[in-house]
Amino acid sequence: MKSTNHFRVVIIGAGPAGIGAAIALSKQGITTVALIERSDNIGGVPSLYKKKKGGVRTFIRWSRGGIPVFGEEYANFLKKKLAKTDVEVWLNSQVLKIEASKKEITLMNPDKGEISFTADAVIMACGSREKTLSERGWMTGTRPIRVFFTKQLLQLIDGNGLLPMRNPVIIGSDLIGYAAAAKLKVAGAEDAIIMDKQHRPECSFFERLYFRIWSKPRFRAVNVKSVEVMGSKTATGIRLSKDGDILPCDGIVVCGELIPNSELALLGKLKIELPSRKPVIGRDYQMSESGWFSAGNMLGGFRGAEWCYFNGRRVARSVMNYLSKSI
Repeated sequence: MKSTNHFRVVIIGAGPAGIGAAIALSKQGITTVALIERSDNIGGVPSLYKKKKGGVRTFIRWSRGGIPVFGEEYANFLKKKLAKTDVEVWLNSQVLKIEASKKEITLMNPDKGEISFTADAVIMACGSREKTLSERGWMTGTRPIRVFFTKQLLQLIDGNGLLPMRNPVIIGSDLIGYAAAAKLKVAGAEDAIIMDKQHRPECSFFERLYFRIWSKPRFRAVNVKSVEVMGSKTATGIRLSKDGDILPCDGIVVCGELIPNSELALLGKLKIELPSRKPVIGRDYQMSESGWFSAGNMLGGFRGAEWCYFNGRRVARSVMNYLSKSI
C-alpha cells in the first residue's frame, strides 16, 4: 500500500544546488525538508572525482581564494554541512510520477517501496547531462562499446579501478573534456586527442595550462558537418567525413554540450524551452506551476559546483518568500 508524507519543502536532486538549498532552508527554520536522490550517495558529480595520490584536482573553491581541490573533498564538505541539519535524505529513490498542481511526488524506494510526498513547495535541482552522439547532430556511424560519457568513465576508473582505453579520443573541448584527458593520463592512458567543431578549444587558456600538469592532449578542430564513429563491436577510430582521415583509438569519451536534466519537469507537465530544454522560470526561479522552483545546472549551461551551491541558497530565499506569502 502506498503511503504519503507531507513536507514543507521537497528537493529533487542531492548535488551541490540541492544540498545548498536544503542547508539554507534548514537555517531559516524549515524543519521538514526532504532531499530526494536517485543514486546511493549525495554530492552529485563532485563525489565522482575521488581523492587519490597523484590525482587531478578539478574543482575550484573560489570562496577560498581559488584553491583547487578534489571533487570528493568538496562533496565531503557539503555532506558535513548537511549532516548538521534536520533534512531528511532519501537515497536510491527514483521518481515515478509528478502531479504538479497537487505538489505530489511519487517515488520508489528499495526500503519503503512506493511512497508519495506532498509539499508546500518543490525545488528541482536535477543537474545536467551530456548530449548523446545522436543529439549532437554531427556524429554518425556505428554505436560500438567503449563509447563512454564522463560519469561512466569516472565510475570505471575511480570506482572500479579499471582503465577502459589506452588511446582515447575525447569529443568536446570544454573543461570537462580536458579534465577527462588528465584523468585518463593519470590512470595510465596515452595523451588524448580532443576534437570539437570549434576552431579553438572551448576550455580557457588558463584552464588548459592547469591541466597540462598531468596531460598534454592534442586538439583537433573538425571543420566538417559530421564525423563517423568506426568499429563493429568496439570503437576503433573516428573518420572525418570531409577528407576521409581516420583518428585511430580504442575508446571514445563524450564530454561537454550539456543540457538540463529536464525529464522530470516533462513528467510533471512543467514548461521547458526548446531546443535548450531549460525550464521556463521567472525572476524568482519559479517554474510554470506555482510553488515549483528550479536550481543549479538545471537552469542551463555549465557552471561549477560552488556556483550551484550558492545558487541553491538563492533559490531557497525565493522559496522562503513564497512560503511566507502562502500562509
